[in-house]
Amino acid sequence: MKTHKIAIFLIVLAAMVTGCKAAFNSQNEMSWIFETPADPIQVGVELDSAKTVEAVIPVEGGTLSVTGADGTLYTLDIPSDALLNETTIGMTPVSSISNMPFGNERTYAVQLSPEGLFFQNFAILTISPAEEIPLAEQITFGYQGGGKDLILAAPVVDSSEIKIQVLHFSGNGVTQGLLADIEPVRQQLGGDAERRLQNAVSAELIRIRQEGGEWVGAAVRAAFEDVFQQYEEQVVKPRVAAAGESCANGKLAIQTVYQLERLRKLVGQGEEGNPLAKYPGLMDKATQVCVIEEFELCVEDHVIHRMLQIWTDYVRQYALLGINDNAVLREARELTVKCLTFKLKFESTGTLKDVGGGGYESMVKSEITLRFNPDDFKISGEAPLVNEEFEFAMPDPCVVTSVPGGGTFEVFKLGILTARPGLTSSGPTDITGWEVGFLLSYMPGNTSESASYVCDFAGGGQTKQSLPAFPAWTSAFLATHSDELDPSSSDIGGFIAIDWEVFGDEYFAKKEWIKETAEMVEAGTFKLYHTPGQ
Repeated sequence: MKTHKIAIFLIVLAAMVTGCKAAFNSQNEMSWIFETPADPIQVGVELDSAKTVEAVIPVEGGTLSVTGADGTLYTLDIPSDALLNETTIGMTPVSSISNMPFGNERTYAVQLSPEGLFFQNFAILTISPAEEIPLAEQITFGYQGGGKDLILAAPVVDSSEIKIQVLHFSGNGVTQGLLADIEPVRQQLGGDAERRLQNAVSAELIRIRQEGGEWVGAAVRAAFEDVFQQYEEQVVKPRVAAAGESCANGKLAIQTVYQLERLRKLVGQGEEGNPLAKYPGLMDKATQVCVIEEFELCVEDHVIHRMLQIWTDYVRQYALLGINDNAVLREARELTVKCLTFKLKFESTGTLKDVGGGGYESMVKSEITLRFNPDDFKISGEAPLVNEEFEFAMPDPCVVTSVPGGGTFEVFKLGILTARPGLTSSGPTDITGWEVGFLLSYMPGNTSESASYVCDFAGGGQTKQSLPAFPAWTSAFLATHSDELDPSSSDIGGFIAIDWEVFGDEYFAKKEWIKETAEMVEAGTFKLYHTPGQ
């Protein structure tokens, strides 16, 4: 009897060891993570673009959902500490995926945009498939671009729903299968160490979730710690060392530090607090090189639409780290103001048509310096509206003396509009590949022309009259531009000028017009010059 019990114990022990080894082997042997595969797996992705949903998500976070043609619901929840800037996010259901090396035809996926967007913290993608997939057979995955670089994706382990933790965009989904199905292609998942490390972490989380097993064990934890340290030496530290060489390098270094810390937390090894604390000076170095690089683009190539976002991105990122002001942020603020400085030249002629031998013509001009105000986030300014010429006409035998009178031209806001060519526009683009336009909200001001006349009539009669100051040019402008007044429900105010002709150089844009009513004519021009630093 005793011999029998010992035999049973040995059999059970052997089974336990074998089971632990099987569960752990794929994680313990991690040297392949740092080997670049010759043939990373690429899948074929067909999108259901007709069902694309887009929304502007504020920095406070938000939720976006889309439903596929088969009824599958995809919901993306973005937390309040994930975005650095207000961002337009899109979701497009995937209608089919080909060449999947694991799982079966029951595959549900969605493509997220903009491609390459990096979150400071995980967003959660919830997939509610049209047909239920047993929990023990749910394999979550992700890919880049149109299907490149397939890897496993990290699920939320303790959720009964299918939830994927997303740091990078583009595609994510779930298929039905077992982890054993992945083994033949395991070392082809992920094209570089960064993606392959994500894949290894995700595989462990999928295993735990599928098997309903315990959290990462001591042996697996030790294996991950070894590979994390190796990854830090081989990937993170070189990227940090190169952070000051370019804006792209600086951003990549910060993202890599954040990502490693997020992956550590997924397997219970992360630390609370600032992920960048281990690399003092990295944030300042990356911020400074990006801001200077962007300012040079602004000055030399008149790229005007990115500087504000660069500055606000870093203001937000510092704030998430508990830093609201330092020398680097102050320099970024100053350079943003210098970049977003313009000169607007305005010329116009207003005419009251000849009515019975009378009428007037009034010519005005103004030159307004427009400068970005970082306190109200508006590009605005005001300047005198100069009444260069004014001629008031009376029928014979009257002699008229006309007196010009100007006012103040006020720009409430110069709004910079951007569009993605090929998607929302087809106009000319700057060197970054974006089309730029403008929305100008302004109040042209009240002119104060005046006149006097003397009429000598046959037989010796004479009439003298002085006309009080009146807004002659302004009357012509108001009569012909009433359709351009901003609706009272808007917070912009004043008159709105859109549809500019854009050149994209120092002489950046122009808008010309001739407008008239039965009695009035007004013809004018806006010329916008980009004058950074003035």
